[in-house]
This record gives sequence, structure tokens and C-alpha cells, in this order.
Amino acid sequence: MGAARFARILVRILFSNLFGAVVCLLFALVLSELSQITWAANLLWIRTWPNLILVPMAMGVVAAYFWRSLSLRTSQYLVWWVVTSLVAPLGAYLIWKEGLVCLLVGFPILFVSGFGGVILGRVWFGSKMSKMNLSIVPLLFLAILAEGEFRIERESVMTDRVLVHAAPAEVWKHVIAFPPIAEQPNYWLNRLGLPSPLATTCDGPFVGADRRCIFTNDLIFREKVSRIVPLRLFTFDIIEQPPDPELLGHLALHRGQFELTDNGDGTTTLTRRSWYTLHMRPLWYFDWWTRQITSRVHLRVMEHIKRLSEDS
Repeated sequence: MGAARFARILVRILFSNLFGAVVCLLFALVLSELSQITWAANLLWIRTWPNLILVPMAMGVVAAYFWRSLSLRTSQYLVWWVVTSLVAPLGAYLIWKEGLVCLLVGFPILFVSGFGGVILGRVWFGSKMSKMNLSIVPLLFLAILAEGEFRIERESVMTDRVLVHAAPAEVWKHVIAFPPIAEQPNYWLNRLGLPSPLATTCDGPFVGADRRCIFTNDLIFREKVSRIVPLRLFTFDIIEQPPDPELLGHLALHRGQFELTDNGDGTTTLTRRSWYTLHMRPLWYFDWWTRQITSRVHLRVMEHIKRLSEDS
């Protein structure tokens, strides 16, 4: 491959990613409340992400348009789309300070959707009506904005349970607050930098008490106790999330709850619930990841409570 041809391909890769960046930025500016979020903040942080099927697909179509005169084979389209799709998360990390775990989770759907757009664009722009087919790009752009404008946010709940070989009175002591967890997390995303829970502090077992859930990387979730049924139910509202790149603009946590069920045989079923709203799209894809990660957080805390209760 000649140097000039290689340079043309690289320039078109940058154009494709620039298109995706502009779409995301405009999406954030359109949907954000500009009275509360400044333009400068929007330039640094994409607070609300558009659909990560439509945006990469539009990027793929744009890439195919720019590459249409280079007579590339399908395998070459695939190779250069790999390079293109790697530039996108790199830019998100360096410019918009996105979290590495979020980028890793989002990359598979970005790559697959984008390559689908590349193939679609190759078919469209390879026909005799390529100029007319170019109208698909603004239509995709409008579809991205329309999808974000009409989407409905949905609150979800994640529930996990463990069996504790101790009476509810013993388990209750460690539900309110618990000392630091010494064991290292065994979840593979934690090894890549995803924060994990360490300890919890609480002013006391009463409604209105301040509670803090401490994670690695010095992250603290500020909570307030909202409901207590002694030895049975402990509910708290999450009043402040840390400004961590893995959370910011992606996930809003609302409240958490521990429920203790006396099994009548000296054991207790400990149930943990978390209510949240996910801002990433497509919902079916990112909600699967969110539930996996939330469950790992639940189980790490509950297994710690289980050990403390059974040891004592």
C-alpha cells in the first residue's frame, strides 16, 4: 500500500470519528439543561450518551462513504474499521475522561454496530445512486437525536440473596455498618480498575442517620437511612454519588435495602436490593452489564456480613 493511499485512509478514519464525536456532543447539548450544565462542562463530559447502536452505525456509514473510492475488499474494510473503532474509545478516554471499564464494556457493541454501518454504506455508496443514498447520513443523525428525545427513563431493581448460618439478631449488627473487607475482589472487572466496596459507616440504627459506603479509589457514596424495621428491614436513600468516570452520566443509584428473613432453624436469608436508573442505550445490553456488576457488589458485601455473623 502506497504512502498516499495509507494517508487517505487515516484521514478518513479521523473524519469518521470526528463525526461520532460531534454527534455525541450535539446530543449532550440538546438534551442537557444548559441552565445547570455549562457549555464548557459539556465540552469535557458527555453527561447523557446517545444510543450506542445508532451512533457507531452512522460512523460506519460515514467511513464507508469516505472509503468508497479506494476499491477496498471486505476484509480491508474490516481491518480499517478495527482501527477506526479503537480511535473512538481512545479519544473518549483522553478527551472526555471516560472510565476504562465503561469503554471496555461498550466496545463490543460499538464495533459490531459500526461494522454493520460500514457494510451498509458500502452497498449504498457502491450503487449508481450513491449521491442520492448520501441522504441516509442526515437521516441517521436525526434518528439519533429523536431516539434520545423520546426515550423513557426506567427505574430498575436488582435483588440478591444469601443464606447466613446465624440468627437475625446477629446478622442485624453487621447490616447497619461493617468493618473493612480484607479479601481482594475476585471479579475480573475489579482487577481492571472497577471500584469495589470496602466498608460502611453509619451514625446509628435510626431513620435520618447518615451512612457512608466506602469503595476503593477513595470513592464514597453518601446515604441516609429512610426506613427501619428492627431485625427485619433496613432501607437507605443514596443522596450523593462520587464523581467517578465509571458512573458519571451512566448510572443513577437511588436507594438500597437489606431484608432479613428468619428461617426458624437458626439461619437467616439475607436479601440485598438496589434501585437504579440506567442512562446508557441500548438498554438491554448495558442493563445486563449493570446487573452483573451490581450483583458482584451485593455479593461481596453480603458474603462479608455472612462471615462476620457466622464467626461471632
